[in-house]
Amino acid sequence: MKRLFSTNLPNDEALWERFKTGDRQAFEQIISVHYASLFRFGTRYSKDTDLIQDCLHDMFVYLWERRLHISGTDNIKKYLLKSLRHKILLELQRTQRRGWVDEDEALDVTPEQPFEDFFVAIEAEQLSARKIKTLLDLLPQRQQEALHLRYFQELDIEHIADVMAISRQSVSNHLHKALNFLREHW
Repeated sequence: MKRLFSTNLPNDEALWERFKTGDRQAFEQIISVHYASLFRFGTRYSKDTDLIQDCLHDMFVYLWERRLHISGTDNIKKYLLKSLRHKILLELQRTQRRGWVDEDEALDVTPEQPFEDFFVAIEAEQLSARKIKTLLDLLPQRQQEALHLRYFQELDIEHIADVMAISRQSVSNHLHKALNFLREHW
């Protein structure tokens, strides 16, 4: 069985503790292992790559500055996904209040298919890929988010519930409804 969250790290808990004690190499390792995945996850909330990069930068700076006061974790990826989600949503709310982004743009959280994951499928079946994209765009935001976390980030139901700050049953319901919708309309 494929192990979820494998990051080629000896132990997330030990790495996190090293980071919390000020080990710069541990911090750099955390960033290098998780940055690309976090960036892709950020595109679920905004297509503004500058905003996503700024949120990632701010999140990592905050973590470094507050490392002595943050809690421990045995799953770094889950911790970072949850932190980034929170940071991006706060930034989107702030920019909406200031009127810097129009409401439709800020709420545009349609999924973007990672090129490397679908390269073969897009070449072989461009029509099918467009149909999938169209169907995913029709799903409510929370169902899109649950599908992304489950199938692109490979999180299990419990971890998705933590990231989305909802119950495990709600995650199951979102996934079930989304998959049923996709089956019915395929």
